[in-house]
Amino acid sequence: MVIDEERTGTWHAYGKIPFGRIQLQYGCNSVCGLYKLASSTPDSSANLRFADCLAVHFPDVAATIDEADFGLLHLEVSALKLATRNAILKRDWATLRAHFAFVDSMLEVAGTELHDAIGVSYLGSLFYGETSLSHSRARTLMPKRLAAALEIMERHYDELA
Repeated sequence: MVIDEERTGTWHAYGKIPFGRIQLQYGCNSVCGLYKLASSTPDSSANLRFADCLAVHFPDVAATIDEADFGLLHLEVSALKLATRNAILKRDWATLRAHFAFVDSMLEVAGTELHDAIGVSYLGSLFYGETSLSHSRARTLMPKRLAAALEIMERHYDELA
C-alpha cells in the first residue's frame, strides 16, 4: 500500500470520496449536513461546524468546550475524545457506540483537516499504547472502517518509533 504522507490513516480507511457522492449514516441530521457544505468551501468558519454537530448529538460534550476553543478543530475533537475515554473507563458501551457512530459519520463527510484532527486528537490519543481490558473491549465495538483507520495510524506510529 502506498501512503500519501499528507493524509492520515482515517483518510485512507474512508477513501477519497467526492463530497457530492457521500451519504450520511447513523442518523446524522441536517446540521451535520451543514458540515459537509461548509467543508467543501474555502471558509475558515468550517471548523465551527464540527462543534455544531457535536452540540446537536452530544450537548453535554459540547458544553465542556471552552468558549475560547471554538474554531480550534483539534480542541473540539479532543473534547469528544475525553468523553469517549470516560465512557470506556465507566464501561458505558452504549455511549461508546454512539460516539463511534458519530465519528464514523463525520469522517464520511470530512475534509483533510477533520480527518487529521480525528486521526490524531481522537483515535491516536484515545487508543495508541492503551492495553487495558476496557480499551480492548472498546476496540471490538468500533465500526469496521474506524477500526481500520486506527490500525493504519498505529502502524504508522510504530514505524516512526
